[in-house]
Amino acid sequence: MITYFGVVRADDTLVDPTGTTADGVPIYERTFGSGFSLVLEARPGGTKSDLDPSTFDSNTADPRVLPGLQIEASRQLGNGSSLICDDTAPTLGGVPAVNPPDFSPTQAVANAINDLACRFKDGFGLYSGRTKVQDACTTFEDGGFRFKATGTTIQYCGFIDDAVSFPPGDTLITARVRDVAGNISFTSRIVVRVAAQP
Repeated sequence: MITYFGVVRADDTLVDPTGTTADGVPIYERTFGSGFSLVLEARPGGTKSDLDPSTFDSNTADPRVLPGLQIEASRQLGNGSSLICDDTAPTLGGVPAVNPPDFSPTQAVANAINDLACRFKDGFGLYSGRTKVQDACTTFEDGGFRFKATGTTIQYCGFIDDAVSFPPGDTLITARVRDVAGNISFTSRIVVRVAAQP
């Protein structure tokens, strides 16, 4: 079950949504399309199976191979590069769009999911969620780092740098998570709204 999905500033403090869409999706407004993080938290569902911490698991010959975090953007991020997980120099690239949101087992969808999910790393730079509270990427008024939502057992943190910068306007982000037994959560959605640049 997803317990929290939102936006965090560069200083690791939480951004409050400024409103919702007509169908109730939280809107997070940013002045610029990069320099912040997307954060998703989750906990086990009814089966009590642990969450799959992986944020990159790709097989270009099998679209059913996906990481534990499965996340898509409705508009291309950065240059929309079709390379999968081009997240390190010298081949820094963006993420292609999936619009409308679609988790069907096609290679294009699987590639896009892996390309965005691999931007979510643990404190050691590995393609993984964070399972220890002290390793959280969210900080609070007391200066402490911890998970946002009660009951959270894993936190996925994805820093949005220039290579995956959001375009001006509204981009819908849709995500779901899988546990180690293969059970998949309901989807959760947010809108990232970037101001038009002069």
